[in-house]
Amino acid sequence: MKKIIALLLTLVLVCGCSNANSYSSLSDENEVLFTGPNNYAYTKGQLYKTLKLSSSDTMAPVLLSDIAKHYDSIDFDEMAKMADEDIEFYKSVGYEQYIIANYGSLDAYKDAYIASMTQMELAKIYVEENLETLVSENSPVKMQIASFANEEDAQNCINDANNGSTFDMAAVNNNSVNTPESAVYLDTDTSLAYEVKEYVNSVNGMGISTIIPSTTSTSNADGTTTETTTYYVVNIESRHESEFHDEFVETMAASVESSLVTDYFFNKHKIEFFDQDIYELMSSKYEVLK
Repeated sequence: MKKIIALLLTLVLVCGCSNANSYSSLSDENEVLFTGPNNYAYTKGQLYKTLKLSSSDTMAPVLLSDIAKHYDSIDFDEMAKMADEDIEFYKSVGYEQYIIANYGSLDAYKDAYIASMTQMELAKIYVEENLETLVSENSPVKMQIASFANEEDAQNCINDANNGSTFDMAAVNNNSVNTPESAVYLDTDTSLAYEVKEYVNSVNGMGISTIIPSTTSTSNADGTTTETTTYYVVNIESRHESEFHDEFVETMAASVESSLVTDYFFNKHKIEFFDQDIYELMSSKYEVLK
């Protein structure tokens, strides 16, 4: 059945067709695939109609997979190997039946794994091909962030870092709540405290920040409010995307909306349809196809 679905979807989807968006049919649509009670006959034409109207979410990954084959940087063999290794790990820890229960089979899990990886690799290509715009819109900064429960620890972290200690060690040695790993942050990152984002955007240089307090309020069950202040210290390592290009691409690709990536590649590769039903189904979700 999987092969039939893949074949039919491939047959009804075309790239760059000048006679697009008309109706199509199967020459042998009356061929009976199986019969049911009361001599009910299920034909190839009925299967075709059911499949083509199933879901835009079913068709889009098939199209994207075909598009991905145009890019040498996408290694399907490597992705299949990674999927197999993932499956073997889950089998070794007793999760095989859990995967089967959720995906139907190990092969279905592998297909889903490869589809997800394909989407990520296409997202990276999307970022590379729209680099200048995405850098301008997201103002990436590479930095470390430490957070403290009190102002004294935050100040001691700053002092130690200014006196020769590495920032991560200065943070850990002064009770940082988190481990200040070096990472790329985007201006659109909602995980950053507002005050941290405001500080980063208000200064032009790099290096250790001043103490950045951020207060949050929590409503209690008894109707009272509790305020908690976290004291942040950041170490801005670089504001120049070229110095952390690969990390930016990874971060941006992970955060970009998948629909934007899909629209971009559908438009770039001029996806068109022979079948009006499929055209209406797909264009209702992907505006770029209209």
